[in-house]
Amino acid sequence: NFRAPEAWTWNLTFEREIGFNTTVEVGYVCRRGRFGQRERNINQLPVGTRFLPQNAGINVDALRPYRGFAVIRSTGNEANSMYNGLQLSVNRRFAQGLSFGMAYTLSRTNDAGSAQRDVVPNAYDTSNLWGPAGYDRRHVMVLNAIYELPIFKDRSKLSGKLFGGWTISAVSQMQTGTPISIGSGDDFAGVGTGSGAQFWRVNGNAVLDNSEKKFATLRSDPNFWFRAADANGNPLFTKPANGTIVTDRVRGILYGPGFQNHNFGLFKEFTIKETHKVVFRLEAFNWPNHPNWGGPDTNPNNIVIGTDGKVDLTRSSFGKITGKGGDRQLQLSLRYQF
Repeated sequence: NFRAPEAWTWNLTFEREIGFNTTVEVGYVCRRGRFGQRERNINQLPVGTRFLPQNAGINVDALRPYRGFAVIRSTGNEANSMYNGLQLSVNRRFAQGLSFGMAYTLSRTNDAGSAQRDVVPNAYDTSNLWGPAGYDRRHVMVLNAIYELPIFKDRSKLSGKLFGGWTISAVSQMQTGTPISIGSGDDFAGVGTGSGAQFWRVNGNAVLDNSEKKFATLRSDPNFWFRAADANGNPLFTKPANGTIVTDRVRGILYGPGFQNHNFGLFKEFTIKETHKVVFRLEAFNWPNHPNWGGPDTNPNNIVIGTDGKVDLTRSSFGKITGKGGDRQLQLSLRYQF
């Protein structure tokens, strides 16, 4: 099972200068990966073994293929991947005190295992693992600019030395979230410990429209990132029956919240002598104070069922986002160079 990972990449790029010292580039990239790493428990019980009547009360390790041994995880180079991306960039060379750039990628990455420590839920059947890669981001955009303020540009004068030479820089990054799978460490399949988290059954469409995704200031707020119940209040995610395992392709069926970061800088050099200068910098990180939401609660055991058999939307934390980060930070510095 051990082979060196390999990949084939196909690129098609079109580039053109459109004037004003600006170049536009459009490209398509396809990348096929083979023999990526993932893990499986080669000492896993067949599905349902632990719940057979004749196995009641028997030590699980006595039922495993390698009897008397516990979990035996093996790393294998057996996960394939496929990336398709449309890449667009616009760049202006620094001229007349201005440069800027924009890079945007629309892409999709699928695989059957995204990291060496990904453990497959069923060592005997991995056919349902093909889906969005754990690092898949559909949209990514980065903007950057540098601008020399056109004021007091004559550095031979005192006014130019004191008030001129200011430069503004800015960088913004915006990207959508990564995939989410709904599962838990409960051994519904009866395969013993040591395999990956087992998927729960999906009974409908859990994706909310962007306008419906809301932040839960309190756990009791009925605000969700994705649906936990259908229109009738029935849970959209349910436990598999004991002795069974979900074989549907439900890996990465949801996506978490995206991320934004906007940084701004203002700096100026004060020249004292030819080899001596003082540099002042003002930097603002996440200057708009944009909140970046944390991940939603993806543990389906946190679904609370009321006495009526319906999902209690105010007591359930599953599907809710209650944490966020991304506070504005300001930084001032003064540096003497010689």
